[in-house]
Amino acid sequence: MNTNIETQLIPSPVNPSLYKDAIRIGQQVLVEQGSKAAAAMEIFKILKDESREVVLQAFIEGANITPKGSPTYFYNVTRKLRKQKVVV
Repeated sequence: MNTNIETQLIPSPVNPSLYKDAIRIGQQVLVEQGSKAAAAMEIFKILKDESREVVLQAFIEGANITPKGSPTYFYNVTRKLRKQKVVV
């Protein structure tokens, strides 16, 4: 069985236009601030109601985070927002 990342199905966002906006804003933040963490934070704020898999894919596309690094960014972003009481 081939479990390569490229052969797995890409998750489908509930709101594709919002997903595209999040990718665009993430790329813009990455260029302006040069920080993958800042880009991931903005992407997550936009896509907080999407599934974890959709957010991870958005991190990869919009913040140039590797597939193996995206869960770490997801954990760090949610942890930081939980401390700020933004995410419950």
